[in-house]
Amino acid sequence: MSGNQPWDPGLQIERTTLAWLRTVLAFMASLLVLLKLISHHSTVAAVVCALVTLPFSGVVAWLLWRRHRRSERRLRARTPLPGGVLPAATAALAMLAGATGAVYVLFA
Repeated sequence: MSGNQPWDPGLQIERTTLAWLRTVLAFMASLLVLLKLISHHSTVAAVVCALVTLPFSGVVAWLLWRRHRRSERRLRARTPLPGGVLPAATAALAMLAGATGAVYVLFA
């Protein structure tokens, strides 16, 4: 960063949001691939896994959007940034993706 440009703390929130978004999208893409693989062996198992994992992926994406909006408001108001609900939800999404992978291994 050059010495003439002021530091913008809002850019850190943007970078963090984009990183979380890449993570959620990577989970969604991997879940779609897993669901396609599971559907070759058991349509019922694929539908059940899809009904559990894909809506939860949407919830995590919504939490990401909400955290971004709250972070921007809190940054302007100079209050503490939001807590750890998004990381916990992303960890739960990772566990669901792992469980979906285990379903594939069991049915393959």
